[in-house]
Amino acid sequence: MARTIEQIQAGIIADIQATPELVEANSTSRRAIWRLFTFVQASAILLLEQIIDVFTAENDLKISKAIPATASWLNAKVFEFQYSATNPQIVQLVNFAPAYPVTDTSLRLITRCAVVTTIANQVIIKVAKSEPPTALTSTELSSLQSYINNIGIVGVSYNCQSLASDKLFIDAEVYYDGQYSNVISTTVIDAINAFLSRLSFNGVLKVSDIELAIRNVVGVNDVLLKNIKMRSDATSFVNGTFLIQNNTVISRLFPTVSGYIVGETTTGNTFTDKLTFIAI
Repeated sequence: MARTIEQIQAGIIADIQATPELVEANSTSRRAIWRLFTFVQASAILLLEQIIDVFTAENDLKISKAIPATASWLNAKVFEFQYSATNPQIVQLVNFAPAYPVTDTSLRLITRCAVVTTIANQVIIKVAKSEPPTALTSTELSSLQSYINNIGIVGVSYNCQSLASDKLFIDAEVYYDGQYSNVISTTVIDAINAFLSRLSFNGVLKVSDIELAIRNVVGVNDVLLKNIKMRSDATSFVNGTFLIQNNTVISRLFPTVSGYIVGETTTGNTFTDKLTFIAI
């Protein structure tokens, strides 16, 4: 940032007074010839520093609009994706930076995104829409894929995915204070659902976190996790992956497939069906 004339001139004068060869330049008069010289020089330096400031600001603006092609940049651009079923949103390159002619935040569709690099030059982009998250329709996903192909880097293969939620099956005994009999089932199931909604998109489900979410419910004294099973939506219930089977831990965690999880929806195997509440 450019200094003031006074700051620049004071620096020059200090240098003069610190130079033995210029010891005679000791007049305190503001109109001393050497003080006028320093003022003129300070004015020229000020102009140069102001020009440098303008140059730096212009370069910073260009850099901010550049395409770094990092995962975080791509993630941010996915959230800027606009979709309309009746008015196609066409991205354009403005000074080589992808942008919509009209920015309309009400048309932004994506609420969850994870950018995952696989093998060389291949990138998977997992997304979901709405709150709570759901999968994109085929037309929405096709539009997003086209958008990404247009803003992406040449030579890189992008694969946009939006899948229905993974499913969590819990067979457990919940021991609770009998004073909470009227509400315990609802509060425990709500707590599990809230826990699932807070998981990082495309994160990892940990068995220990499930237990903690249940035990933190007011009125719960203990919980015995007998069977826990995870599956992608495309996997049948019987073919799900056990994390706990018959009270034995098989695996302590499960990487999400779709990126997000809800309770098991198979009839007879929901939270309501398989959570047993025991008053003590």
